[in-house]
Amino acid sequence: MNANRSDEDQSVMFLVNSLKVGGSERKTVRLANALAAGNRQVAIAYLSAPESLLAQVHPAVATVNLHRRGKFSINALRRLAKILKERNVSTLMTVNLYSALYGVTARQLCKDRLLRVVVSVNTTEFASLKERLQMLLYQHILRRADLVVFGAERQRRLWCARYGLDSAPDKTLVLYNGVDTAEFSRAGVAPATLDEPAGRVVLGTVGAFRIEKAQIDLVRAVGELTARGADVGAVIVGDGPQRLQIEGEIRRLGVDRRVQLVGEARDVRPFLAAMDIFVLPSVAVETFSNAVLEAMAMSCPVLVARVGGMDEMLQFGGGMLYPPGDVGSLCDLLMPLVVNAPARRELGEQARQAVDKHFSFGRMLSDFRERVLDAG
Repeated sequence: MNANRSDEDQSVMFLVNSLKVGGSERKTVRLANALAAGNRQVAIAYLSAPESLLAQVHPAVATVNLHRRGKFSINALRRLAKILKERNVSTLMTVNLYSALYGVTARQLCKDRLLRVVVSVNTTEFASLKERLQMLLYQHILRRADLVVFGAERQRRLWCARYGLDSAPDKTLVLYNGVDTAEFSRAGVAPATLDEPAGRVVLGTVGAFRIEKAQIDLVRAVGELTARGADVGAVIVGDGPQRLQIEGEIRRLGVDRRVQLVGEARDVRPFLAAMDIFVLPSVAVETFSNAVLEAMAMSCPVLVARVGGMDEMLQFGGGMLYPPGDVGSLCDLLMPLVVNAPARRELGEQARQAVDKHFSFGRMLSDFRERVLDAG
């Protein structure tokens, strides 16, 4: 860190695709709010709507809608470069690849001043051929960034090898996600009221309804566990393009009275408090799931597909891993927990302790300040 520059002198801007309700977006808002509370000059720019999280942004954080139009918007790029100059931004933190394209390109329009561009990458494996082909462009964008921040060590190693990135400590680093353990705690949170009979074990998950999130596997797990004689249900929080497919599978398996789709929720804590076991069935994209961390903080035992850096998250206990897409293996792990409430409680306590010690928001914020902002 430059000893002659105070926090107040260092203007930080986050650039995201939108302010939709999503893990990366929510993390960005929380980081920006905390930095502003620490007297940094902070702004969030977003390329276009939706802006569902706008109301959660602290008044001290400036927000800018760049009004992107089309696949790539020259006008949005010019607006970004203009605001970077006006706010005298020293660090631009771009979140995910499309934002990085704008951030790295905007720096070319700001040649008269120093601007450090940092890219945060929250995906490990891509779900589609189109996304994999897009890396032919994005790998060059990443190489032009000053720093690439990964969410897990496995992801960092994979991307450095696959895309020819410099793995030196000053060019790439791993920053684990963190959760506010005071906000996400079973104490003081009333469970959501679910239409479930007494004694039924409630499974659950939270996430956008996209094919790579594979919520349909949780529906299938409910069907298989029911066939094995277990009394289970599921609550699925979220919405998205896969909703019709998920609803169709619920009807096909005849689990209409066991699986509830509750839509998006601004506050997921009551639903987490109503879950006996949290399941992350994603088959791609995930690196270090915020949804899983929040569930762990709420003392939920977690069962997660072995994707991204999930084995790093669970190295301190609190859950178990299964092969992505393998519903039978998921059910084999679920069954002993479904029939053993003390085992669920013990695993849930381990989950809470792991988050408290290793994955708190305070720890993430401190690491972000020291390793991302002040290291520049």
